[in-house]
Formats: sequence, C-alpha cells, structure tokens
Amino acid sequence: MSQRHAEDRMSRFALMPTLVCLTLYCLFRISVLAAGMSFGSPPDLAVVVAGAVLVVVLGGLYLAVVLRRLPPWVLAVQALLAFGPYAVFGDAWGPVSALPAAALPLVLAGWAGWSGAALVVVGELAVRLLWLPSGGLAYALWAALTSAALGLGFFATARLGHLVRELAATRAEHASAEVARERLRIAGELRASLGTRLAAVIAAGRRAADDPVRFPPAELVEGARQALDAVRSVADDYREHSLAAEAESAATVLAAAGVPATTALAAADRLPAPVDAALAALLRRTVIAALRSGIPSGCRIELDAQARFTVVFTGLPPGALREAVTGTVITGTEVELAEEDGRAEVVARVSPPAGRVSARRPKPVATVPWLAWCVLLVLEIDHLGTAALRLFGARQLALSVPSPAELAVAAVALPAVAVLQLHHVLPRPPGVPPPAWRVTLAAQIGLVVLALAAAGDITPHTYLGMVAGVVLFHVRAPLSWGLAALLVCGVPVLLHGVEYVADGPFVVLGGLTSMAMAYALCRLPVTAGQVRQAREELARVTVLKERLRIARDLHDLLGFQLSAVVVKGELADRLAGGAPGAARAHLTEAVALAEQALSSVRSVTGEPAGPAFGQEVEAARAMLAAAGIEARVRLGAAPGEPAAIVLREAVTNVVRHARARVCEIETTSAAGTVRLRVSNDGALPPVAGRPGTGLLNLASRARQAGGHLSTERDGERFTLTATLPARPADAPACLDEDPDGVQPVAHARSGDR
Repeated sequence: MSQRHAEDRMSRFALMPTLVCLTLYCLFRISVLAAGMSFGSPPDLAVVVAGAVLVVVLGGLYLAVVLRRLPPWVLAVQALLAFGPYAVFGDAWGPVSALPAAALPLVLAGWAGWSGAALVVVGELAVRLLWLPSGGLAYALWAALTSAALGLGFFATARLGHLVRELAATRAEHASAEVARERLRIAGELRASLGTRLAAVIAAGRRAADDPVRFPPAELVEGARQALDAVRSVADDYREHSLAAEAESAATVLAAAGVPATTALAAADRLPAPVDAALAALLRRTVIAALRSGIPSGCRIELDAQARFTVVFTGLPPGALREAVTGTVITGTEVELAEEDGRAEVVARVSPPAGRVSARRPKPVATVPWLAWCVLLVLEIDHLGTAALRLFGARQLALSVPSPAELAVAAVALPAVAVLQLHHVLPRPPGVPPPAWRVTLAAQIGLVVLALAAAGDITPHTYLGMVAGVVLFHVRAPLSWGLAALLVCGVPVLLHGVEYVADGPFVVLGGLTSMAMAYALCRLPVTAGQVRQAREELARVTVLKERLRIARDLHDLLGFQLSAVVVKGELADRLAGGAPGAARAHLTEAVALAEQALSSVRSVTGEPAGPAFGQEVEAARAMLAAAGIEARVRLGAAPGEPAAIVLREAVTNVVRHARARVCEIETTSAAGTVRLRVSNDGALPPVAGRPGTGLLNLASRARQAGGHLSTERDGERFTLTATLPARPADAPACLDEDPDGVQPVAHARSGDR
C-alpha cells in the first residue's frame, strides 16, 4: 500500500468513529424511549415513531455540524429538539442534551462554545428538578452528569477526527512550505560559496580581457576549474545524507585503515533533514581529508542533544583538516577548527535556519493522547458518579439495594476498574504496550464482572462497554471481537438471563455506544500520530526531491557553463601571445558565460523552468566551435525541455572527455516519440568502474520524462541516444523513486562518461 493511499485511508477513518457512536447512541435513546413509553403495557407505536424521528433528526443535525455543513443558528434548533419533546413524552424522553452540548464547542470558538455547553447541562438539571421532579434529585444529577460526560466524549471524538483530516488536508501545503524553506537555505549557501567564486572568475576574466599579457587568462581558467569542483561538491551535499549512516561508514573506513574510532550520536534520528545532511557532508569531508593527510592515531565522533557536532582526530599534521573545514558550505552553521599538538578538533554548532516560511498548521498532535485520556477520565468519573447516584436514589428509582457485603465488593472493584482502565490507555510511545497488559486487562474484566454480579442494578452496564473498548484497542482481531461481544452481550445474559436483554435492548446498545466511544478515544490519537508521521515523511521526501532537482540542475547547468568558461579561457591563453585580439574576444565570451553562471546560481533555487531546445542547440554549436570541434546539426523534430538537458550534458561530455573532431547532433520523430542522437568520433577507452555522474543524471531525467537513454561505443565513436515522448509526462516522478545521479566527482577522468 502506498504512503498516499494509507494516509487517505486514515483520513477517511477519522469521522467513522463519530458516525458509529452517533448511530449507536440514537438507537440507544430510541430503545429507552420505547421502554419508557410502555410502562408495562404495549407502547403507542405512533408516539414511539414520532420520538424516534426526532432523535434521528437531532442526530442528523449533530452530524451536519461535525461535517461543518450547517450555519451556527442550527444550534438553536438542536436545543429546541433536545428539550421541547419533554412537553410531549415527559420522563420517557431521556436526556439527549449531550448532542447540543457537544455541538456548541465545535461551532463556537473559545469561551462562547464552552459556556453554551455548560448552559445546556444546567438546563438538563433544571428540567429534571423543576419541570419533571418525579425522579428526584439523584435522577436529576445523573441526567446532568451523563449529558456533560457524553457531550464531552462526542466533542472529543469529533475534534480528534477533525484533527486527523486537517493534518491530511495540509500535507501538500506543509510540503510546499518546507520546500520553499529549503530553497531559501540552499540559496544562501550558493550565494556564500559559488557566488563568491564566480564573482572572482568574472573579475579575473575582465582583467585578462583588458590586458591579456599583464593578466594571463590562466587565472580565469584556474578559478573556473575551482568553481566547477565546488559545483560538484555542493551538488553532492544536496543529496540525501544521514549522519547516523555516514558515521557508521566513517567508522568502517577508519577501522579498515587501522584507525580506532568511537561514535556517540545523541538523538541523531531527530535532526531536521537539512541539518542531518549538512553534518553528514561535513563528517565525510573531514574523514577523507584526514586519511589523505596520513594515518591518524584515533578518531572520536560525537553529537550532543543540542546538535553540537564534534569530530576529533589525533596524530594528524597541522593543517590537515583546514581545507575540509573551509570548503564546507553550510549556511546557518558555525564550523570551527582547533589544532594543538597533533590533535585536530572540528566543531559544528547548528543554528535554526533563517527565512522560515510559515504554513497553516493544526494544533500540536503531541497533546492529543492526553486530551483523549482526560476525556476517558471524565467518563470514568461519570460511571462512578452514576453508581453513587443510583445507590443514593435507589428507592425513588425502584432499584434493588445490595447488601453491605456486596456494596463493599463494588466499592473496591469499581474504582479498581477505573484505575486499570486509565492505566491501559495512558499515553505511551508508539508501539509500547502497558506493562503486563494481559494480566491487568484480565484483572479489569474480572473486576467489572464481579462488580456487576455484586451490586446488580447499582452498577451501570455501560461499564462493560468501556472495558470492551480497551479490549478492542489492545487485543488483536478477531479475538478482540469475540471478547468484546462476550462482555457487552454475553455478561448481561449470564447475570440476568435472556429475558433481561430481550426486554431491555438498551442494555446492549448502551454498552456498544460506550465501547465505540472508548475505542475511538484510544484509536484516534494513534491515527493522528500516524497521519502526522506520514505528513512529515511526505514533506521530507518532497524536500529530498527538490534537493535532488537542484543538485542535478547545478551539475547540468552550471557544469555546462563553467566547462565552457574553461574551454574559452584555455583557448584565450593559447592565443594571448600571438593573437591578443582573438584572445580578448574569447575572454569576453568567457566572462559572459561566467555571468550567466552567476545568474544560474540565483535561478536554480527558484521554480524550475526548462531550457528551450533551440537555445541549447546554439549554445552547443558555440561551445563545440570554441573547443575546435565541428558541429553537424540535423533537426527533424523540435523536442522539449528533457531533450534540451540531455543535449547540454552530452555536449559537455564531448568537450571534457573526448578528443573529437566532429560531433553530430540529430533529432527525429516517430510514433509519438522524439529521438535525440549525439555522436562523436573521439571517444577515449572506457575507464573501469561505475558510469559517470552525467549519464546517471540523464538516465534519471529520461525516466522521469517517460523515455529512456542508451549509449553505444564502436571503436572511437561514441553515440548517446535519448528516446522521449513527444509531449513530456505531466505527472511528477514518484516520490519513492530514487532518481540518483548526483555523485561526488573529485577529479574528472578521461573517458568517464
């Protein structure tokens, strides 16, 4: 099952508990109404049907409020339907004010909603005391307590469902905000590193263009090469890295070199993705620099809880790590190097990124389990209070009073059941069950059955449903279904007989309602956490995809431009002595290309915009001509952006890695596809090892565009063929695809394609 499908499924589940609880509650109230209207004789069917219709309408209005489909004035209609039928049905119209009490905080924000809910509960108490006092004070207090507890339960169930849906609804917005934030961070890094280098290249090119003899073009060439190396290095840093994985790899490499290494990473798995990648890149560079400078006598890698990262080497010569540290490009991170007596310590203190982009976020999910737990606590208090009020008003309510011994058993068992219930649903880390939960759950089941057997009518049968909800939450299906059914349906039959349940189906319906509510309050916080994790994972993967896009654009676009600068500079250097005018012309073009590269640094972190194929053909002609390679172009079709990128990289490879005299560029179209073919006659012998970075980039881009890439070597002739759809695929690449293709290239190798 894909991540998106799983998240959609959890989002759809969000409102299901509310619907189930509401349906069971309405059936329960209808059964109570039917029983209350009978008074030992067959009830008036028309009256019962009318009451059932009112209950269903009231439930439908509450569901509409939960779905946010009705205006606030509907709350007045709900209140009228909750209290008006008392005039017709009298005591038989049980307390249904829990629904308007739950709806008010969902519609009205802050104190207005909660004050309205409190007035509804007070109104229920007033009706039972002043209008229908036959049940006595105990019944009036019970009606108010039940309305408050059930109303809070309905509110919590609906609000948790809203939270799950809000989390799912903002996943794309959250991912977009994280991408924008990452772009800002990367833009700062590029300006701090590549921008400075390119500015130096431009200045050197302008000086050389003014006076090639006094200011040799070699300075421009060297600067452009350094910038090209920086592009490769920075592009590699924008790949996905994990500090934990990098530390493990570093320890393995150091051990293979005979260097003892220790690692201590505190909470590395909770680092933000940019920080994780940045520290991983710093560690990799540091270890490589250390091994290049000699064999250290020891290494220690540490990360503390404040994201203070430390790498300590002993037995290194002075300055061994200076280049690795100064070449690190991590905006917002203070990197320090301290060297003393053969000991080199690199310390990185990561600060929060600037330019944070805000996004609409639902309320913190971390407090949700405690909210659900507190609501369950209120429901437990409601059940204990109901038992006490039943005992207090037993005579008025015509309930049997248990003996002192039975009361003592119930007085011990019921609070123990409540404590165990709260223990079982206490918020814990994901996947961590309560200690010895099988024993404590069995004890809870035994205690609730004992209390029902001892106290009889005094103990609410909905206790069974509360325990059954915990069973559903902790025990795996289908065993949990059987145990829950035995508790809600089987225990009343065992204690009172089949006739008791048949005459009063509200016993089972009340148990099912409390079971559904308890299970929902246990399950919804877990679902909210799962949706939050899926949301954060989507943002992480989206940011990773954006980082890979920027890395590929850096490699392809800036690599092409800087390679052209190097070619122009080398050509100007050769012509400086004999043809200064031609040298100035090439230097002017090199400066223009460097300025374009500087503009590319700024644009690469913006919204991706593809190059035009015609412009790339002209740029390829100019670059090949500057390198002394004849360009033969035959265009039988006009491809789009993917083909333009393939052409750019292919021509860059010809200039850098071949000794070609002729380069042929050809496009053809057939059967809804466009074929680009780039061939040269100066391929060097292949170098053993994995393919070069450029081909991996191009293969990835071709796959994303819905096409494929192939290469062919015949002696000194090397041909690259890209077959692409005539209309590139509009759909983005799958997020779980790994379009790898930005690998570190320390030095260009002849023939590395």
